[in-house]
Amino acid sequence: MQRRITEAHLILIVTFVLYMGYQWLMQWIPIKNVIFHMLMGQVMLVLPGGLRYFVCCRKKQEQLAERMLFVPISNANIKMAVAVIISAYPVIAILNSFSMLFVKNQVAAVMPYMMKLGYFPMLLVMAVMPALNEEFLCRGILYGAYRHHSKKAGIFLSALIFGLLHLNFNQMPYAVYLGIVFALMVEATGSIYTSMLMHFLLNGFNVTINFIADRMMTSYGNVNQQLSKTTESVSQTLSAVSCRQLVTMAVVLTVFLFFNGILIYSTFRINGRTMKNDCSKGRILDIFSVLFVIIALILTYINTVFL
Repeated sequence: MQRRITEAHLILIVTFVLYMGYQWLMQWIPIKNVIFHMLMGQVMLVLPGGLRYFVCCRKKQEQLAERMLFVPISNANIKMAVAVIISAYPVIAILNSFSMLFVKNQVAAVMPYMMKLGYFPMLLVMAVMPALNEEFLCRGILYGAYRHHSKKAGIFLSALIFGLLHLNFNQMPYAVYLGIVFALMVEATGSIYTSMLMHFLLNGFNVTINFIADRMMTSYGNVNQQLSKTTESVSQTLSAVSCRQLVTMAVVLTVFLFFNGILIYSTFRINGRTMKNDCSKGRILDIFSVLFVIIALILTYINTVFL
């Protein structure tokens, strides 16, 4: 059992080194196509784990697939997954707003350039591939190893790692929250396809909304100027948020967190699943996971633009 944890963390370390190494090498690669570099970055996230999976013999592949919960999901679970991600969206928006009181919106900063790629390339690199690759790593390899030791601790550690992989304090709060929701729904439905679907729906919705907004802005002038003004206006508004507005946001956050929890609990009940472990042996923390968290926190601090 403990060997699975060590193996999962080694895959995480190798994946992170490859991903950061490619980001560093990008400045010397003659290819300037943004889609190519974003696709390669996503490939780095899945390459070590994917190789580990495919080099195994057929029997071992079946064991890994079972451990990572590659199980079809029912129509009822698809409906619950959609309901959960819809109820989670207000929480994500509020957490994003709270973080923007202190740090720059990382997504808004790159969105003007991404718009030039077109809708379907954006959907591919910002919704389809992250939903497959990030879920394969965080909910498949990592949580798939943790859940046999401690489901509860595994959910929080895999969510923390998921948040840190975004490498900025703007996305990290809601990414950690989403990591918890995704892992809970994987456990509630017994399938990693649930979190892949939810991840795609969330990112796909954001891509679609931003693309529509961008097209509407083009009728009023330069897109980059409009988006820059919008981002600046949002930052100024957030910096002037009153205590009363903060309290209101906190109340709304609490209400939707409660509603989100009810839906997740209902999914567990529908499928007759629980958070109990048959046995709990060993630790999910080791030197490799601690090393990753420390390095990722340092890089996150360096990469974040504080206001």
